[in-house]
Amino acid sequence: MKDIKANITSVLVYRNGARVTRSGKSELPSGEHTIRISGISEYAQQDSFRAKGRGKAVLRGIDVKRVRQVHEPEGDTGELEKKLKKLQRQKDTIQDKLRVQESRLASLVAISGQFAEEFGKWYAAGEAKIEGLAEFDSKTEEMIQSAKKTIRKLQEEMKDVESEIAMLQFNIQQVLGSRVVETVTEAFVKLEVRESSVIEIELTYQVNYAGWEPTYDVDIGDGKTSVKRIAMIHNHTLESWSDVNLQVSTASARRIEAVTPSPFYVDVYRPRRLPAPKAAKSREAVRTVSLIDEGLIAGAVSEHRAEEPMEETYATPSETLSGTTVYEIPGEVSIEATDDPHPVTLTLEEFDSRRLHYWNAVDMAEVVAQDEITNGDSVLLPGSVKVYAAGEFIGETHLDLIAPREEFRLGTRAAYDVKAEKKLLEKETDKAGIARGKRKRAYAYTLEIASFSKEDIEIKVVDTVPHSSSEKIVVELKRNSHPFKKMELGVIEWEQKIPAGQKMGINYAFEVEWERDIVIRPPLP
Repeated sequence: MKDIKANITSVLVYRNGARVTRSGKSELPSGEHTIRISGISEYAQQDSFRAKGRGKAVLRGIDVKRVRQVHEPEGDTGELEKKLKKLQRQKDTIQDKLRVQESRLASLVAISGQFAEEFGKWYAAGEAKIEGLAEFDSKTEEMIQSAKKTIRKLQEEMKDVESEIAMLQFNIQQVLGSRVVETVTEAFVKLEVRESSVIEIELTYQVNYAGWEPTYDVDIGDGKTSVKRIAMIHNHTLESWSDVNLQVSTASARRIEAVTPSPFYVDVYRPRRLPAPKAAKSREAVRTVSLIDEGLIAGAVSEHRAEEPMEETYATPSETLSGTTVYEIPGEVSIEATDDPHPVTLTLEEFDSRRLHYWNAVDMAEVVAQDEITNGDSVLLPGSVKVYAAGEFIGETHLDLIAPREEFRLGTRAAYDVKAEKKLLEKETDKAGIARGKRKRAYAYTLEIASFSKEDIEIKVVDTVPHSSSEKIVVELKRNSHPFKKMELGVIEWEQKIPAGQKMGINYAFEVEWERDIVIRPPLP
């Protein structure tokens, strides 16, 4: 048996898992030989080992074994055991929170189904309005999405805690007693060397406890938006990757299957009592950033500045089967086997974008701006996003899966260069109609929008008029100065273009007529 040293030369990192390549060489005489490559992580998947090589030899086969190596280190496990107990308590707390959130999600889904089933009866009896269904669906969906988001976050926390526990348990085992047993993987490659020569062996295998998560820096400009993709790579494989050729793939190493449906059983809902949820801390939509005074920065920098900005290199992407993208990182990269994520810049792309403004005249005191961005030819995976406008940080958000060439919106912020105000122009009560058994009230409003922007703007304006599902209450839109894009259940949408530095007003009026003995709830303004 011949031992050779095979260092890690390249790594392909998947969303969860990695494929590692080791290379080594040795001069061998002619004849039958078994080459042993040791020092491989115990997390390597035994059925994933493959071998190939160069030289005047025939590859006869490969065998993989898990072996135990005995170490006799010195040290005290006291501090490690304290940390382990703390992590175990943290894990128990996360598990309790997960159970609560999963119970909450199941209850919300059940309540939603029960409400949808019963609503038709209430609506037919005149005890409920269609707005109630829409509002309930909206609120329920919001709570369901919140519960799912919390569950995903807790699952990620659980994964991190379990990884730390595994590392601590491993370290404790190293210093327990006078003898510590470590499990490693060894590969045995069988060769038939035809003639004495130098033989090169390349060994590849899949390994667990590695992967990456996407994060993005999005810089919004005028008509163009740059998106920098960053891979946060974690390596918990117990193998450090030193000066390797690194590739990052959007593929997943876990098994994907087509799931056949199961029977859908329904039953009478029997609610159960749940513990009252703790009040969640509110989180601001946009995080504030403290900026260092420019004068202090200037004072700290030497007068001799580099004339040219430092060049940044990016990965070369290539598309494979079913839209999977592999990014080839330039140069050699080192990623230690630690608990900390390692950021690696993938690409910097420029996408077409257009600025849109939005104002809800009922619920918003100010206009907001968003940018509608058209994705390129590569998928944008779900991940956290830091949003900038012309290089200035404006906030953080989360990006869902964006398909190639799909449009999405980012950078919601207050538009200080556009002002909007809703004004009541006229309110009239028809007293003469009481004699006919009817009551009538008329309203006229104007929506004033002033643009102080240096560029033409596009704005969506939304307002509401009363809407009734009862034939005893009739609402009629009498006049409208600008054609609306859509009107549904009393919600009116206008889409307008306003020239730079110009003002516009949207005028509309409506009447509400109802039978004299009817009381309207909520009351009209």
